[in-house]
Amino acid sequence: MCVKNLYQSILDNINFVRNNKLLNDEKLENYAKHNVHSILQYCLMRNTSGLITIPEFKVKLKKPIDKFAVDPRFGKKKERYRKHIKVDVGHLENAEIVGFGEVFTPDEIHGVLDSKDLEKEWITPRHKIEHLIMHNRHKFFVVINLMNKIPPWKGAKKRSRDGWKRLWKDFIEKICKGQGGGSAHNYERRNERGH
Repeated sequence: MCVKNLYQSILDNINFVRNNKLLNDEKLENYAKHNVHSILQYCLMRNTSGLITIPEFKVKLKKPIDKFAVDPRFGKKKERYRKHIKVDVGHLENAEIVGFGEVFTPDEIHGVLDSKDLEKEWITPRHKIEHLIMHNRHKFFVVINLMNKIPPWKGAKKRSRDGWKRLWKDFIEKICKGQGGGSAHNYERRNERGH
């Protein structure tokens, strides 16, 4: 299994759904109404180099996430340790998960932040991805980010769209460096107007 081939397959899948009118600028703008998350999830699954792909895959962690270590505000909660993480797509080979894929829409733009930087404690996508890569040692991961706009809530408006893109790009590059592999793709409208 070659990550480069998988990445190209995903790009081809995105073009395939665009050509079949499942994605266009209007649908990307109203991503929740038009099931864009599910469509991009499909792109992670279709023709993926002979791997078995399963949506909403529950991954058993080799080492549980200690919520209190992530953010002390979790300290008062009953369940301190998280033993499983659900990923958008699990890529399996010989019944073992070898990689995973995640899709993030604008309403999850803040998922790149550490829980301590948020108003309320949350095991963010950042924590999940870091933990999976560090402890489960998957061969690859793929992240598709739809960053065509900033959501209307206050916390999201603290940064520009380019600022959020930079945070995600830096995070993915850091993880890839530590892992020695991985893949990321930021997906936007083709004819963007700057924000």
